[in-house]
Amino acid sequence: MTTKKFWCHYIGNDGNTPKRRSIELTDIHDILPNVSNEGARTPLWAERVEDEYNQIYFNLYAQLSDTVAVRIIGGYLSSQMVARLSETDEEIEARERERKETDLADYPKMSEERKAELSEHYDRMIEETKRERDRNLALIVVMQDYDSLLLSGSRRAWIANATLRAYEESGSPILSRLKELRAIAMKEREREQAERRDAERKRKEEAEHKRKEEAKREQERLTREEENFRNGKSISGCDVVDLCRRHGIYIHLRTVHNLQQVIHSINGKNGSCEYRRARGKRRPSLDGCFKTARTLYRYLEDLNTNE
Repeated sequence: MTTKKFWCHYIGNDGNTPKRRSIELTDIHDILPNVSNEGARTPLWAERVEDEYNQIYFNLYAQLSDTVAVRIIGGYLSSQMVARLSETDEEIEARERERKETDLADYPKMSEERKAELSEHYDRMIEETKRERDRNLALIVVMQDYDSLLLSGSRRAWIANATLRAYEESGSPILSRLKELRAIAMKEREREQAERRDAERKRKEEAEHKRKEEAKREQERLTREEENFRNGKSISGCDVVDLCRRHGIYIHLRTVHNLQQVIHSINGKNGSCEYRRARGKRRPSLDGCFKTARTLYRYLEDLNTNE
């Protein structure tokens, strides 16, 4: 296994502070046998990391000089991804053939037509798996010319402060251009953030306006129901609760539940009501509901008289 120590530049855990430390890295070819650093402008190296859950992954670094490397933004490979990218055509074909044979063994009475469809399915899976592997490998190969990737302005190659520090330490001739590109990218990011903040502010304003309009319509509806109740008509139990709260009339908590969950409509003038009765259960005690409805009716009557 080919390893080498570099002064590696990366972003700290706070997502902003550039850091630098000496790390022993492994040649990418030892991680991905089908990727070679031979002839690469910025050879790739990998840092093996094991997290607290014993999951293994690899951070990718681009070599800028004999002693300096920079961590690639978004250069992250899980052990599962490494296994998939390392597969040869023969290994992919063997794996899919084994899956096909397992399916055939599980269904011995499968028709010939269905067997043909199954074969076509696995043939497509083999080709698609190969294409996906090649696409991902191509993305990694692009990173072996990290200078060009950064200069292209690609969103996959954000120029962080740690990147500038690494290029400065390596004495790169493209440092000034990278600073210009970062300044442009920062302005673009600030513009996008301002647009998002403005869109979020407008969304909240519209939501608040909608809430107020709905509250206004609800209060207007409740006022109409109050008038109906004062005129001796039946209204819903929920509206009785809301009207009591509007006028500061105390309601016992159990009565609130019955008015909201049991009473369909109630009349405070004649004491009639319609209620939901669960099958197989006795009639609920609604004395508190009738008492509250009568109290509210008298209160509204007195209120109308005083006006």
